[in-house]
Amino acid sequence: MISRIFSYIGKFIKTPGKAAEEIAEDNLGLWAGFWWVILFGFSYSVTVFIGYMLGHTPTTPLLLSISLEKWYLFQTFITIPIGLAGALSYSGLAYMLCKAVGGKGTFDATFASQAYTLHVPCVIFMWIPETLLLPVFYVMGSHSPLWPQWIEIIRIFLIPFSWIFFMSTAALSKIHRISWWKSFAIVLVSLIPTAMIMAAFIR
Repeated sequence: MISRIFSYIGKFIKTPGKAAEEIAEDNLGLWAGFWWVILFGFSYSVTVFIGYMLGHTPTTPLLLSISLEKWYLFQTFITIPIGLAGALSYSGLAYMLCKAVGGKGTFDATFASQAYTLHVPCVIFMWIPETLLLPVFYVMGSHSPLWPQWIEIIRIFLIPFSWIFFMSTAALSKIHRISWWKSFAIVLVSLIPTAMIMAAFIR
């Protein structure tokens, strides 16, 4: 399964539409998507725990009444279930909206493909940089990035979300046999509840 997961990561990076069609025909496609979400959540949990051990605290306000000093310890244990809830809510809504406009794909194919289109950009632009830079920040005595905030906005929001929209739109369009503009609108709407979940629990 691990080799299948990493194979799909490369395929979604290169040709997301073709990769989506392939995973839709794969008998183990749903599990490849499910275990990829779990693997991503586990990897982020490890990074969050490292941040907690190094004394890092969130730089944005919390929506729950947990101290800043304990937040990353708390997030270590909720990252996997919250990540899975976000993936399921997004894929479920996207599937229902695709069906509402005449989509032909299945929920399994929708979830499997969107698991990659959502999380591959996050791995490259969020998890890898944050994991590598946490020890650097610790050595330099900083708990926040050493560069301007606008660079963080580009890294966290502009580039990965642009890529997510492109990949997700291409994948839904291929799987459900609907137009690009319909797919794009569905991605936009479906991401709203997921973004709200992430905004509440992930820092």
